[in-house]
Amino acid sequence: MWGPCFVLIAVDIKHSMGDTHAFENPAVLSLSVLFYRYHNTLALEAMKWRRNLSSDVVFEKARRWVIGTMQKIVVYDWLPKLVGRSLPPYTGYKRWVKSDITDVFDAGAINYIMTLIPPAITLIDKHCEPRRPNGYPAYRLCNTFWKSMEILNTYLDQEAGMIEVLRGLSAQLAERDDTFVVEDYRSKFYGPHYNPDHDAVLLTIMKGRDYGLPDYNTVRQTLGLKVKTSFEDVNPWLTRENPQLVKAFKKLHGGDLSKVDMFVGGMMETTPSGPGELFTQTLIDQFTRIRDGDRFWFENEDNGLFSEEERKALMNITLSYVMQNITGKKMNDDLELQDDVFTVSQDGACGLKMFFNESDLEKCHKPKKYNFFKGSEIPYIIIWTCLGLLPFLCILAAYTLAKLKQFLHQRRVNAMKLEKEKRRILRRTLSCSVSVHDALEWQGSKEPRSVELHLTNKGFLEVFSTSGPHLRTIKICTLPTLSVKISSNKKRNVLAIIMPREYDLVVEFPSEPMRSDYESVLCTFAQSHDVGTTVEELKLPELYGSVTTKEKRNRMLEKFFKTVFSEAFQMDYDPSLDRGHSDMKRHNKDILEIELSKEEFAEAMAVKANSDFVEHFFSLIDSDRNGYISFREFLNAVVLFSKGTIQEKLQTMFYMYDIDGTGYMSQTQIAKMFRSLLELAQSNPNHEDVDLMIESLCHQSGMQTKEMYSFEDFCQLLSPQIDTLWDASFDWKGLTKVVRQPANGKNVKKTTASSSDPDLRRRVTTTSETPSTNGTAFNTSRLIRKFEAVRETYTPFKSRMKIVKHFIENYRHHIFILVIFFGICVGLFSERFYYYSVEQEHTGFRKLMSYGISITRGAAASMSFTFSFLLLTMCRNTITFLRSTPLNLFIPFDSHVSFHKIVAWTALFFSAIHIVGYSFNFYHLVTQPTRFLCIFNSLVFRHDHPFTFQQWLFGTMTGFTGVLLVLVLCILYVFATQTARRHIFNLFWLTHKLFIVLYVLTIIHGASVVVQKPMFYAYFVGPAIWYMLDKLISLSRKKTELCILKAQNLPSDVTMIEFKRPPRFEYKSGQWVRIACLAQGKDEYHPFTLTSAPHEDTLKLHIRALGPWTWNLRHIFDDENMKNTKAYPKLYLDGPYGAGQQDWYQYDVSVLVGAGIGVTPYASILKDFVHMASINMRYKVKCQKLYFIWITGSQRHFEWLIDILREVEEVDPHGMVSIDIFITQFFQNFDLRTSLLYIFEEHFQKMNGGKSVFTGLKATTHFGRPQMTTIMNAVHRAHPQVRKVGVFSCGPPGVTKGVERACVETSKATKALFEHHFENF
Repeated sequence: MWGPCFVLIAVDIKHSMGDTHAFENPAVLSLSVLFYRYHNTLALEAMKWRRNLSSDVVFEKARRWVIGTMQKIVVYDWLPKLVGRSLPPYTGYKRWVKSDITDVFDAGAINYIMTLIPPAITLIDKHCEPRRPNGYPAYRLCNTFWKSMEILNTYLDQEAGMIEVLRGLSAQLAERDDTFVVEDYRSKFYGPHYNPDHDAVLLTIMKGRDYGLPDYNTVRQTLGLKVKTSFEDVNPWLTRENPQLVKAFKKLHGGDLSKVDMFVGGMMETTPSGPGELFTQTLIDQFTRIRDGDRFWFENEDNGLFSEEERKALMNITLSYVMQNITGKKMNDDLELQDDVFTVSQDGACGLKMFFNESDLEKCHKPKKYNFFKGSEIPYIIIWTCLGLLPFLCILAAYTLAKLKQFLHQRRVNAMKLEKEKRRILRRTLSCSVSVHDALEWQGSKEPRSVELHLTNKGFLEVFSTSGPHLRTIKICTLPTLSVKISSNKKRNVLAIIMPREYDLVVEFPSEPMRSDYESVLCTFAQSHDVGTTVEELKLPELYGSVTTKEKRNRMLEKFFKTVFSEAFQMDYDPSLDRGHSDMKRHNKDILEIELSKEEFAEAMAVKANSDFVEHFFSLIDSDRNGYISFREFLNAVVLFSKGTIQEKLQTMFYMYDIDGTGYMSQTQIAKMFRSLLELAQSNPNHEDVDLMIESLCHQSGMQTKEMYSFEDFCQLLSPQIDTLWDASFDWKGLTKVVRQPANGKNVKKTTASSSDPDLRRRVTTTSETPSTNGTAFNTSRLIRKFEAVRETYTPFKSRMKIVKHFIENYRHHIFILVIFFGICVGLFSERFYYYSVEQEHTGFRKLMSYGISITRGAAASMSFTFSFLLLTMCRNTITFLRSTPLNLFIPFDSHVSFHKIVAWTALFFSAIHIVGYSFNFYHLVTQPTRFLCIFNSLVFRHDHPFTFQQWLFGTMTGFTGVLLVLVLCILYVFATQTARRHIFNLFWLTHKLFIVLYVLTIIHGASVVVQKPMFYAYFVGPAIWYMLDKLISLSRKKTELCILKAQNLPSDVTMIEFKRPPRFEYKSGQWVRIACLAQGKDEYHPFTLTSAPHEDTLKLHIRALGPWTWNLRHIFDDENMKNTKAYPKLYLDGPYGAGQQDWYQYDVSVLVGAGIGVTPYASILKDFVHMASINMRYKVKCQKLYFIWITGSQRHFEWLIDILREVEEVDPHGMVSIDIFITQFFQNFDLRTSLLYIFEEHFQKMNGGKSVFTGLKATTHFGRPQMTTIMNAVHRAHPQVRKVGVFSCGPPGVTKGVERACVETSKATKALFEHHFENF
């Protein structure tokens, strides 16, 4: 047997116990250190007697002896005193006995000792004096939790503190065996740092429930004990001694014993003699099985661990022996420690028996909660605020870059302005003006504009814009007196010239001396032309208030026109209702005093003031020849052309050009009249053509021999078209504000259908090629109508349902695809949400982060799908190929760009949910103890070093890549907006290449496997491979440099480029390509529609200058720049790609509507159709009738298209293509000038084989805007058997929206479906 050893080994107790509970309180720590040193003592003793033993053998021997000692003390010394009886004698190891711990023991019986634990821990020094901490007789137990080291070091050192604690334990009495537990183990029991206020009793009850233990009686019955039938029967002694407690116990459980927990019922059995039969039975059974079922029990002779002598020695060891021999001789010498330290006796330590009441002790301190979020508050707020501001910072960056680009552009513009300024100065130097001054014209609420004031030798003041255009003329020489007003305050630099019958001229000079100089020059100039001058000084506000600006003049003219038109058409107009005109007398006086200048008169007629027509018409109306038209003169003209007879109207036109007033006109004067009208229509035919037309009219009327024509002869010339002129009038600007066309059509011509005529069939009783005089009608002369459409009668509900039905019918494919797409997104989100909310409940993620983990994982799944699917929407070559397959019947490939945007916004939506979700998830993670984070298998946490928010966000690969992804997303989406693309397209192009970085970061983001295995690759691999293959096809084309064969800048800011067609380049009419110009960067591609036909050897593009890139391209091909360049720049080509316009051949009837530059795709389609017709291959396409509607401000803007249309007419003898041209920059159908132009058009076509005087085509030319609903109805009546008509429009949004409305209305009113496909430019 090993003898005692008194050597103390210095150890770091804080980290060497191996059990965190050793530091719970000083008593537990002291006992732990006691047996720790006992082990070391035994090891040294073994090494002393046998020096040749290895360290492992020494360790095992000491370990066996410590275990045997503890087994003997617990089972044979402590347990009998606890339960009041000993275990049955040991009969040897029984292999069939299960020695595992039962749930009843773990969650119930062993916790019975809580009733014995006192509320205090006392320390007794070597002089047998109890320590009095803070003046109290002992340490309060609740105040010692996890402060063991601090208390042991309070007095002397750790060793002395441990000895004092053990001495105090041997002299301190335990609590009584009863049903009470001290407050220290109830409401003041320790808990985790984040919630230290726990209740040990409550935790024990909850532990039994977590184990799924049955109720109290069921446990008793399972252990073979008698079932209790009443609450009084649970503890008869307690019922007698404390009946109130039993009643409260019964009331708490509602009188139902089946609701009593096992632990509560067992504690209620307690009597002064110890635990009741339930806990006694459980403790005896558990320790008996531990002893009998343990093969390594120290009494087992068969295991060979101990000899007989050693077993006897172990049976003689007590806790008192260990304490006395391990803590040192000094304690044993000074004090007599009782042999049985579990029982306090008179011969114990210092002869003391100490018992403490809670009232005598210090109150429990309020526990300090450990804030795991401490240190993360400020970073959390700052970081999430920065992430929230990141999109706005990107917007600010985009705005700054756009402004920088605008600044650089403005600098170039200023350089050009400087050059223009030099030319302007040169022009002023060479001009015949007497003097020229620069100033700013004040325009009231509008911005001032820079002007030049020219005083000419004719006595005129000419006002020019500094950019060159002429603005107005003031005839100073004709004024009786020149009235001038000048400002007398502020800068004294404003001068106003008062015009009696026009708006005043108010100019501002840079300084007072310059104004004074101009004032002197102006007065001298007026006096030189015998015009008196008056100069009046006013304060600046008074001056501004007294002058008549152009804006104020226009308001006066508006009321002037309203009064005139209401008088002429007998409309109810009350000027007193207008604001600011409550004084009727003054108002009527102002109206009557207004006189129109020639410029204002021309503006009222919507023509230029210097036109020959205006000169003659103005001279005719200005009866007093004062250069102005009075109210009465203008009213007479309006009444004449509104209600006068045809003879009166023609007589007016006759006298307009009978300049000499002889009552006769020559053929030259008649030709001049028609030429002036053609000038208004922006058409410039040869003089020979006009003369030939006049000769034709004379020959038709039998007056070819006459040289001079009277008014009667003039009427005879126009007699065949007298019906056309019957209701003709003038189209005055402002007329529609007062006079509206009557609904019954009284003012509409009877023989010519107008735009308001609902039944156009009356115009097609013959198949003549007579042009329509309707400015807004369709070329219905070519539509042979054999059937009448029957219009159904709808209720309002049916009408709305018809609109919905049409929308669904027209967009059924789009709706179907969107339903599938959003269904997949919602399905993926829901599946992940359910998985982490229900199926993964056991992992602890939801408990740790609530439903935030479910939301973020669901959003992550949808993000993975949407971001991967984005690649497929940009596989342009694949989409172009699929458009030619049957899949195009079910999938709207034309809308792939719009669908790309929808997918992108959906991805952004789920990204926002993911980001916001993790803002809550990170908060939950940071506020949890480190031991709860063990569910993250891929991360390593230190128990003594909580993970902060900064570490989660920047210390993990997932968090750091997430921050980078947010940055990339902000840049991508901000620079991809329409505004950014419009102003900084090149940056959009560059930033959009960050999608590669986006996908790389996304892969790395999930590679850390923090929550789950990465799933992004499952969505990404397929689309990525397909996109790369599609991109390789594009790259194979982009590598080839293409030579430009021809380039030309056309009117209306259009540039034509013709370049070499690459080998094996196949495309369809209506498709588009992407080009990059080497002079502007080979990586910046822009889309344009091909205007060449598939059968041509070269490719053509017509590009309208709208943005910086297209303007720079136009500048490159400017004639002046090309003089210094030997060759055109190279081009890079990518395409072709499919567009909705290419499906024109899939309908029996197709209607093409092009406006502005939007006619470019139809140029290719028309040439393709013509080519197939010329080689008799039209059978290859389904389309058998093509209607082309061209809407343009002037036919001269797109003369290149006229050549294509002329070629179409030459090879289309059967009229398979119907062409109508609408010129919008002219008058409407009821205007007299328009009627005369139609007369000229008819005769010109008869003389030139049906060609138009305006376009040189056989196609009908209309003036005004088309009525698309009327056109669609006409198409349906021409083809009543067709149930589906393809309508294709391309141009500004206003045009395509109008076509869409017409398709909807026509589809409602007819049984045909008009499917609309459109593109905007």
